[in-house]
Amino acid sequence: MQIPEKVMDLLNSLLLNDERIIYSVSGDIDENSNFGERWLFLTNKRVIILSPTTKSVVQFQLNDLRSAFIKDYIGNSELFFETTHGLKSAMRFSRERLEDLYNAAKLIDKFAKREIDPEEVDSEILETFLPKKNNVKKTQAFFWLISFLKPHIHYIILAVILSLSITALSLTPPYLMKILLDEVFTNRNLEMLTYVVIAFIVVYALNAILGAAQNYTLSYLGQKIIYGIRVKIYEHLQSLSLGFYDKMSSGRIMTRITDDVGRVQWFLTWGTQTLIISLLQIIGIGVIIFSMNSYLALFALLPIPIIVVGIPLFRKRAHKAYHKTWRRWADVSSLLWDTIPGIIIVKAFTQEKFELKRFIERMTNLVRANLRVTLLHIKFFPLLSFSISTGTAIVWWIGGQKVLEGQITFGSLVAFISYMSMFYGPIQTISNLFEPLQSSITSSERILEIMQIEPEIKDAPDAIEFPFKGAITFRNVSFGYNPYIPVLNNINLEIKPGEKIGIVGPSGSGKTTLTKLLMRFYDPTEGAIYIDGVDLKKIKVRCLRSQIGLILQDPLLFYGSIAYNIAYGKQNATPEEIIAAAKAANLHEFVMSQPLAYDTNVGDRGWRLSGGERQRVAIARAIITEPKILILDEATSSVDTLTEKKIQEAMDNLVKGRTTIIIAHRLSTLQNVDRIVVMDKGRIVEVGTHEELMRAGGLYSQLYKAQFAEETLINTLQR
Repeated sequence: MQIPEKVMDLLNSLLLNDERIIYSVSGDIDENSNFGERWLFLTNKRVIILSPTTKSVVQFQLNDLRSAFIKDYIGNSELFFETTHGLKSAMRFSRERLEDLYNAAKLIDKFAKREIDPEEVDSEILETFLPKKNNVKKTQAFFWLISFLKPHIHYIILAVILSLSITALSLTPPYLMKILLDEVFTNRNLEMLTYVVIAFIVVYALNAILGAAQNYTLSYLGQKIIYGIRVKIYEHLQSLSLGFYDKMSSGRIMTRITDDVGRVQWFLTWGTQTLIISLLQIIGIGVIIFSMNSYLALFALLPIPIIVVGIPLFRKRAHKAYHKTWRRWADVSSLLWDTIPGIIIVKAFTQEKFELKRFIERMTNLVRANLRVTLLHIKFFPLLSFSISTGTAIVWWIGGQKVLEGQITFGSLVAFISYMSMFYGPIQTISNLFEPLQSSITSSERILEIMQIEPEIKDAPDAIEFPFKGAITFRNVSFGYNPYIPVLNNINLEIKPGEKIGIVGPSGSGKTTLTKLLMRFYDPTEGAIYIDGVDLKKIKVRCLRSQIGLILQDPLLFYGSIAYNIAYGKQNATPEEIIAAAKAANLHEFVMSQPLAYDTNVGDRGWRLSGGERQRVAIARAIITEPKILILDEATSSVDTLTEKKIQEAMDNLVKGRTTIIIAHRLSTLQNVDRIVVMDKGRIVEVGTHEELMRAGGLYSQLYKAQFAEETLINTLQR
């Protein structure tokens, strides 16, 4: 992070001779709780917090600190230090600065608890505690793109040869025009006219044939490259953890796979070829015009200074403008990605006008961003075209005088002007290339930004595979989707193999989060989870998830047949296995009542099926994988009583002999479980059987009585 000079001056006046800065971060709320610049510096001896405007300085000796933590409020947060003199507030800051200040608090806490010696901190330790930012450099993105060309080098060589041949042929017509004017028309040489016309026809024919071959080669090369890039990106996206998808919308991800890759394809095929050929044309034609008439050639170079100065200025401004344009386009895509699949909700709540308003707002922002790019072009390219046209007019004026004075022939002047136009052509081509090239480089940076993200959940080098028995242990587990906002606090729980456990609690108590940690969609912030005595981090992810069955409250089905969705967890499943799983899930009778039976299409996300039917497909999908551990997350909370009975029968078939965790809203469904775990505000507050918990008169008893009273009231009203 770049530290302002005035801040460094103030800091240097405070630092001791043997004191060094380990980490620095800026805040945006000053000591008077007003918005203002404030800095935190962590050194090997102290924490120094200073405000450059007011010159306020607060210092904490590391030896006096016992812990550091952050409290999160509405709209802002606060850093606290536990010191030998009590609890001290260090600084406030907005949510925008929360992540960086949380990282600082985490490192300071390690110093305060003497887990790390400040004198021994190096870059490796800092990388462990402070996440790296994805800063993609242009050169880095460029070389990453070029790597996709290597497997197709033979096609590239062929395309270059074809392009050079076309370039060489394009230099011939002006010379033939010179012969036509000076030899044929001036000397009235009819025989020469025939040869020149034939030469023109041959050149144009070869140019057409080679052009077609070049187009096909570049198109084939482009398809191969775009295939490689999209497969690579999709493979990488599949490896990323859920934490990545929590932070980035589907629309933004899709624009990188579709739009950005398309722009990159153009750059790698047509863009690079055009750039190389244009540069070669400039060099070749430059040699020709100087050899024809060096005096006139000097005037041909008049627009060059404008090009040399103007293009770098344009690129500098265009880079920011294009980044903003892509962000605005991603906003539009994200909105479409949300509303089109969710059109049933939009219509159900009559929010068509609201969504149209949101779309218009985002499209307006996109149009404004595009207009900024257009203004950049208006400022630069007309000036470039004017300078080129002016240079051509000056050469006509000076060259015309030379022709009238008899110093050069008219054919030579026409040929020179033709070559001069050809000389400006590649220059204009290169200048016009800057928009798509800048666009492509920006897109490549956006793609590489994702490709550089490391999956948070991955196999350890010594990870193992083994068949589960089903024992589960949560030991001092704490977790937050944002680490500084905990969802689970110090969870300790042991589940025996084959045991049925119910988990209940108010909404937001952390029930589903507990199962996500067991599936290792996320890793605990603190503590560890064990299966059969083995830490989850030491078990291969594929081994772990293949032996855990998950049934969600609102199961997601993929577009395709019922058979395809049942067999999704076991791609090589036989028809007999699919039918057996459907029967166990009480689904077979419904499937056979459909005209296409197991080939019935479930629609997008399963919308053609009812909630209960989708739930039973999900149960069949879990049954077919024969999991050792089963997680049922509110599996019957959104269906009617009859459907619930069928689902309950299916689940009874499923849970036999398996360690089962049932998250339930309807507490009446948990009376046959071995134990019930009651959660509240991220903690386990009670554990026991239904009878034990009712006798204890705690939270479970309150929830059960409230729900029983509600059900009694509903039954009374229905009568």
